[in-house]
Amino acid sequence: MRRLRATAEKGPLGHSQTHQAKQETAQAGSFLAWLAGRGRTIEHCRQADPDAWHTENLATRRPAQTFLRWCMKTGRMPRLTLPPQAITQDQAPLHQHRRLPMLRRVLNDNSLPLRSRIVAALVLAYAQPVSRIVRLTMDDIIDDGVTVTVRLDDPPSPLPGPVADLMRAYILSRQHLPYASSRSSHWLFPGRQPGQPMNPVSLQAHLREIGVPPQRGRASAIRQLVLQAPALVVAKALGYHDKAATRLVTEAGGTWSRYAPGDHN
Repeated sequence: MRRLRATAEKGPLGHSQTHQAKQETAQAGSFLAWLAGRGRTIEHCRQADPDAWHTENLATRRPAQTFLRWCMKTGRMPRLTLPPQAITQDQAPLHQHRRLPMLRRVLNDNSLPLRSRIVAALVLAYAQPVSRIVRLTMDDIIDDGVTVTVRLDDPPSPLPGPVADLMRAYILSRQHLPYASSRSSHWLFPGRQPGQPMNPVSLQAHLREIGVPPQRGRASAIRQLVLQAPALVVAKALGYHDKAATRLVTEAGGTWSRYAPGDHN
């Protein structure tokens, strides 16, 4: 409000300025009411709270961040991590000659966080959306001592050697997670809130921090896959609906006639 008053003193406020101020005020009030419904006040806010708040409807609820940042700055709430205010929409295509070096980097660069590396590998090699990756459980990873598979659908898909090694290392690292609830969680990527998986918005931000655009990376991977194998086979292996495979193979330049039943030899 102070910023708004200062602007108003210099001249009439525009519609966009007043609209933004109304949104920020409304969402600040909505957040406080929502937080109260979780049995907490602003001074006792936890990281799981803004994570859950933004996950439910990021575009609508993002204006509350002005209030939350002010609360953190003035000591009215703990300093927590908020999703980026400007979300990268990944509009430009990610070409194959960029995706493959990106995949090699996440597989080989030990300086990158292990969790981010395995998630990036699932995005870039298996075309998995982050929203689905966070729903994977420990039971979805099967290691018979020789082969590691991930259950994206039935049957589970085998992980190639470098990705399998990363997965084994990540699962082993879970015993060093800071919270006991996370170490014993059935979620492959446990969140800070007991019994909940990691927030997909936060995980997407982690991927962008290591230079992996999640939407573009996933789209590039599946479009390449449907040019190399029958779309129905790809859809089944990756857990995609047939309609999604239809759309993606069309966008990739293929046709369903190529994948007609009995024409796979």
